[in-house]
Amino acid sequence: MNWTMIAIGLTLLGIALIWYTKYRSLKTTENNEGDDEAELMSIFNKTIELVNTEKYYLNKSVKLSDLAKELSYNERLVSRAINKYGSGNFNKFINSFRIEHSKELLTGGKFDHYTIEAIAEECGFSNKVSFYNAFKSETGMSPTQFRAVKQL
Repeated sequence: MNWTMIAIGLTLLGIALIWYTKYRSLKTTENNEGDDEAELMSIFNKTIELVNTEKYYLNKSVKLSDLAKELSYNERLVSRAINKYGSGNFNKFINSFRIEHSKELLTGGKFDHYTIEAIAEECGFSNKVSFYNAFKSETGMSPTQFRAVKQL
């Protein structure tokens, strides 16, 4: 056997090893991403369930850290799950629950005598401006307009 054949064989073996290593790491990354997706979806579903059942959105000072602690996950994972599957960041996520609750109060009849500011407070908003901005962003109309349209 000559040295040329050995060199060619070793080169081919090196190329095969490089290709195998690269392919294997890609395959591992794909599997981890799939596992990660499933975990994030599970965390998101648990977050929705907790926020709904415990009515976390009514707490004006609710923080991501509170929610993560209650769920027994770290903040980073809960935040990633909300950002990926929710309606934006943590604040938008919580505000979406508050807006849904405010729609019920604005149209339920029982709270017709409440001012918009009182409804905002009942729903967990810390002030009227943040309520108006979040409501308009989510529904396309102000709370006053929404109440008027729904009472027709």
